[in-house]
Amino acid sequence: MSRRFTIFLAAAIPGAGHVILGRPMRGLIFVFWMVIFGYITYHLTNETVSLIGRISGGLAVWIISILEVSKISKTQK
Repeated sequence: MSRRFTIFLAAAIPGAGHVILGRPMRGLIFVFWMVIFGYITYHLTNETVSLIGRISGGLAVWIISILEVSKISKTQK
């Protein structure tokens, strides 16, 4: 797989980039933490905060996941 496609897949579907790189358990762990932190930040904020702000904990983990997929795919080539 090309590096760009792997990074695109990681950005489109959480955890999919890790599966393509042969680390499905790592991808599952990232998805687990995305859900947990998204849930926590959603319930810690009030209704006046936008949806992006309410799930920002999960989005932060997703961005870290994309960056890790980029790093792993760079070292595997």
